[in-house]
Amino acid sequence: MRIQRITSPFLDENAYVVSAADADEAIIIDPGVKTHQRIESYLQETGLTATAVLLTHGHADHVWDAASFGVPVHVAKPDIYRLDDPMQYLPPTFARVAHWEKPQVVQELLSSTRTYADGLPILMVPAPGHTEGSVIFLTEVPAGEAVETNCDIGGYSGQPFISAQPVAFTGDVVFAGSVGRTDLAGGDETQMRHTLRTLTNAINPQTWMFPGHGPTTVWEQEIETNPYVIRAKRIG
Repeated sequence: MRIQRITSPFLDENAYVVSAADADEAIIIDPGVKTHQRIESYLQETGLTATAVLLTHGHADHVWDAASFGVPVHVAKPDIYRLDDPMQYLPPTFARVAHWEKPQVVQELLSSTRTYADGLPILMVPAPGHTEGSVIFLTEVPAGEAVETNCDIGGYSGQPFISAQPVAFTGDVVFAGSVGRTDLAGGDETQMRHTLRTLTNAINPQTWMFPGHGPTTVWEQEIETNPYVIRAKRIG
């Protein structure tokens, strides 16, 4: 598997280009402000063709360049309305970054496993709290394969895995040591706690997490040390 992180200058948002090993198709996750050209350069360098854009939620910093690739854009139904004008749902302190171009083809994400690019099954898991339609994307590196990435994953040096390695793209649900804010329009602290508690029971603790902001982490570490996850487990 290949996982390339491209960080936007706007709020340091992380976009990802993900492809199966030896495949020529890729998905793009959360292409934020001014990530388009660098993503296109990476696609050209690697001979990959983008087949879909997947959005973890509808905030402007995660969707701004989604229309730039000429492929269907997939977002959970509760957040589809945000794509009419993503800046409208952020506080006035967030200055409009540029002219918004709404994607021509917007499709509803379904809570199921789908293959948007060759050899890369993706499971969408609803994870409301940061927004109504926040989701995480789960996949795995098959046993016997390695990961080619520009992300620092503690202790990993590029060796093939003996057993499948689970991977999650968490958007603004879980960060290293924190979680997404719940005080913006559509956010809900109670829903976020319920989401975090559910994830502690449903996701393999060894899952690598690639968040929408900040460094990668491992779910086991967040379960043990993230104060928001600990509180969610305690009070739900």
